[in-house]
Amino acid sequence: MRRYHRSSFILGLIVIVLGIILLLNNFEILNVSAGRIILTYWPVILVIWGIDLVIPDSKPETSERRKKTGKLGTGLVLIALGVVITGHNLGLYELDYSTFWKLFWPAVLILIGWGFLRGTSGSGGVHWAVMSGIELKQKGWKLEDGGYFALMGGVKMDLNAAEIPEGEIHLNMTAVMGGIEIIVPAGIAVDYEGTAILGGVKFFDEESGGIIANRKSEYKGEHEAVTKLVLRCTAIMGGVEIKH
Repeated sequence: MRRYHRSSFILGLIVIVLGIILLLNNFEILNVSAGRIILTYWPVILVIWGIDLVIPDSKPETSERRKKTGKLGTGLVLIALGVVITGHNLGLYELDYSTFWKLFWPAVLILIGWGFLRGTSGSGGVHWAVMSGIELKQKGWKLEDGGYFALMGGVKMDLNAAEIPEGEIHLNMTAVMGGIEIIVPAGIAVDYEGTAILGGVKFFDEESGGIIANRKSEYKGEHEAVTKLVLRCTAIMGGVEIKH
C-alpha cells in the first residue's frame, strides 16, 4: 500500500469511529464525550504521521531516498511528541508547554539570522516580500547575487526569462510562513543546500521537510554548464521549490 493510501486509510478509520460515537451519543445509546476524546487523543495523529514516515515504502529506492531526506528522523520525533503529549492528556504526568514556546521562537529568530549571515546580499541586495509578492517573470530581468526573504508572502522567479551572467551566482532564499518558487533552465548547474523547520524544501525530485530536515545536493546541468547557481534555502513553516 502506498504511503498516501496508507495514511489516508488510517485517518479515514479515525474519522469514521468519531462519527459512529457521535451518532450513538445522539441516540443516547452511548454517553461518551466526542469532544473529550478529540482533546485527549488528537496527538495520535502525530504518531500515525510519524509511523507513516518511518515505515519504508515497498520500493527500496523510495525508502533509501526517504532516509536521505531526513524523514526517518522526523518520523521518530513525531512519534515521540505524540506519545508524550498523549500521556500528558491522560494525566500520567505534567508538561510545561510554556518552556517549549520560550525556546521555540528565539530559536526561529536565531535560525533566520543565521540564514542571512551565511548568505550574501551581493550586488542585487536583499529583496523582501512581507505579506506581499515578488514576481520575476518578465523577459530580460537581470539575475544577480542576492537574497530573497518571504514572510507570509511569496517570491516567484523564472530564470528562463532572466539575463544570466557566466560564472557563479549566489542566492540566499528564506521563506517564513511563505513560499518561494524558482524555475531553473536545464542548462544551469545548481549547488544546493536546504534546511526546513516545520516546513519543506523541494529540489527538483528531492524533498526535505518535517520538523527539522537538512539536505545538500547538486545538479550538474545539461552538457557543460557555464553558469552555476549556488542556492542556500531555508523554510520555516513555509516552502521553497526549485524546479525545471
